[in-house]
Amino acid sequence: MEVKQEKDQITICQRAYALKILESYNMSRCNPVDTPMEERMKLTTAEPGSKFDVTRYKSVVGSLKYLVNTRPDIAYALGVASRFLKAPAKEHWSLVKRILRYIAGTLDYGCKFGKGEGVGLNLLGYTDSDCQGDLVHRKSTSGIIFYLGSNLVTWASQK
Repeated sequence: MEVKQEKDQITICQRAYALKILESYNMSRCNPVDTPMEERMKLTTAEPGSKFDVTRYKSVVGSLKYLVNTRPDIAYALGVASRFLKAPAKEHWSLVKRILRYIAGTLDYGCKFGKGEGVGLNLLGYTDSDCQGDLVHRKSTSGIIFYLGSNLVTWASQK
């Protein structure tokens, strides 16, 4: 993790680690995208004959899970990709590649913690859920995010 200290804020990010992941999967020179996942994307289990290399898929998803420590913006997309670890297909690999392309365009993103105006002890939380959005198991995915003042303190996305 990289820690950048400035006058009114501290930022933690994992730029070097993200670059290492991109290089490992030959994505360091890819075209970046604006979002980690297409809007309203729904994935199902693989059809026979469309399987992808399970070891490679697990490896990249595992690497990205460590990156979520400072990147709440990829938590949901990575959670969706993680559902298909047992039998990934080419469409699941496309999602992982999109996450990598998003990371390539947002290498300096991380968590910022500031001081000064607007940073009090007010706890503010947001939550959302889709209603049975998982097409395979008919379960919902929920997401939460909490701020203490203007500082992000916790986040999660889970089925």
